[in-house]
Amino acid sequence: MSTYLLDVPELYRHLDVRRRQQGLTWRDLAALVDVSPSTFSRLADGHRPDADALVSLLVWLDLDDGLNYVIKPKEQQ
Repeated sequence: MSTYLLDVPELYRHLDVRRRQQGLTWRDLAALVDVSPSTFSRLADGHRPDADALVSLLVWLDLDDGLNYVIKPKEQQ
């Protein structure tokens, strides 16, 4: 069992605040970070995103500090 758990409601709250500050719809944000729009519906329902979606969201929120060694842009695959 993992020692840490993702606080999905808090992640969703942070995304919503930043999204509103930038005047984006959820669909706009999905296109911007290249995730499915349904990702946000699942987050709103308390479901965890997949690992790649989580990384994309953390990068967009500028919360990826210290994780750069395990994150690479999609085109480098």
